[in-house]
Amino acid sequence: MRSIYDRIAARYDDQWGRHLRQPQDRLTAGLRLAAGARCADIGCGTGIETVEMARQVAPGEVVAVDCSAEMLRAASARAAAAGLPLSTTCAEAEPFLHLAEPSSFDVVTLRFCLAYLDWGSALRRLGRILRPGGRAGVLSNLSSSTPQAYAVYCRMAEELGLVKVALPVPDGAVQISEALHRGGLSTVEAWTHRFRLWFGSGAQAAGWLQESGFVTHAALREFPPEVLQPLCEVFAARLEEYRQTEGVPLDFELAGVIAARR
Repeated sequence: MRSIYDRIAARYDDQWGRHLRQPQDRLTAGLRLAAGARCADIGCGTGIETVEMARQVAPGEVVAVDCSAEMLRAASARAAAAGLPLSTTCAEAEPFLHLAEPSSFDVVTLRFCLAYLDWGSALRRLGRILRPGGRAGVLSNLSSSTPQAYAVYCRMAEELGLVKVALPVPDGAVQISEALHRGGLSTVEAWTHRFRLWFGSGAQAAGWLQESGFVTHAALREFPPEVLQPLCEVFAARLEEYRQTEGVPLDFELAGVIAARR
């Protein structure tokens, strides 16, 4: 995962980030950031929202957390261009949550991290590192995202006699809220955001799934290139089954949840 995001950092905003501005901005606004607050933005990516958080809490502190050094480098450059200080930590979400001091942050966000960790356990830990009255913000893809691609994958896995990989993200905002509640947090706001991307061909859609970082599962590395490439070509061809007048669609469904420590 780290190597994939290092590789795509330079084009991440164009491939994926630009489609998320509305839910990202909504999450940041719901945190009710105040000057002097100490925040952690876990899964900060290239730092678009991280820098906005830093702007709103100045002279407070925002710790940008990501497993990709290249993503952190982009976030640091963005903060420097804005004339804002930014602390960075190169770490995966679970170790960071485990090692952070209790009651050490006023605000903690998890942005598109849940697919890469035991999200139920991780969400329960958020309450431990929040100060009383602090807020947590979570933004995640849901298992209902890209149903076209997942249906093609399931058919191919069945035909090849492979064990299907379960989708590693929640089914809805309710699951996120319940996990946060078990960690002592009460949901303040929860919503679902849907959008559709159009592609000129199944090949373009399949390429985007990899180039954007949306598909990063380690199981892909088990296939040698001479096997994986033909499989990808078949996958791309089958996405053409979903072609409409506008092109080949991929549908996305995200959940945003803001919760406060009781």
